[in-house]
Parts: sequence; structure tokens; C-alpha cells
Amino acid sequence: MGIKLGIASVLTLIMFIAGCTAPAPQSQSNTSTMAPCNDTGCFITAANNCGNASIMYTDAVGTFEYTTSNCVFIKTLVSLDANETQDMKNALEGKNMTCIYDQGQFDQRWVSSLLYGTDNCTGDLKEALGELIVFTPTSS
Repeated sequence: MGIKLGIASVLTLIMFIAGCTAPAPQSQSNTSTMAPCNDTGCFITAANNCGNASIMYTDAVGTFEYTTSNCVFIKTLVSLDANETQDMKNALEGKNMTCIYDQGQFDQRWVSSLLYGTDNCTGDLKEALGELIVFTPTSS
């Protein structure tokens, strides 16, 4: 992999990822074609209807941007928490994944976790997270 990640940082990030829930957003995009959502509930409703919506928020892991349009969801990890290592930031920041779904079948786990529900998603964020999990040492 070429990136030396501290075991503690990787394990901490994985713990955050596994239990990450989406709190209310700090701000949203002001695009006239996007739904005026102020929380993830509004975003999920718009996504389930295959509408256009965008939301950005910060949680314990970092800052994320979610967009949805025509039953295509894109999750971008904008920036990790300031306490994360630079190697971890280099590995994940700015990466995204795309998930395609049918109307009424939006997987809410996409906005509440980085790992769950990504079986049918693609992109460099999913690949980078997969590499971190594969290369994380396990206890014997």
C-alpha cells in the first residue's frame, strides 16, 4: 500500500466508521435545482423520490458532502477530523463513491455509515476504505 498508517489511527477510524450516524448538517448547498434540505431526513426523502438534493455536514469522523440526482447518490469525504494522521487524510480525503438505486429503495445506511450498505457502490472512497480494513492487523 505504501502508506504507513498508525494502527491506533486505523482502529479509531474504523470504530468511528462502524458506528457513524449522521447528525444535523452544518450547512447546505444553495443551488436552485437542489431540494432545500436542512437535515438528513429531508435529504433521504428527496433521495427516495429520486429528486435532486445536496447536503454537507460534519460529524466525529469529518466533513462529508452528499448529493443525489435521478437515483444516483454520491458520497464525498471532504475532510477528516483534525486529530487524524496526515497519512489517513492523504488516503481518504477528497475521495467519493457512487451508488445507484431504484426509486423508493435509497439505502439510509449510506448517510449513517461509511461501511454498511456499500455492496452496490463504486468509487475510490469505497476502495480506500476496503484497503484500510484489509491491511488492519487483527488480534490473535
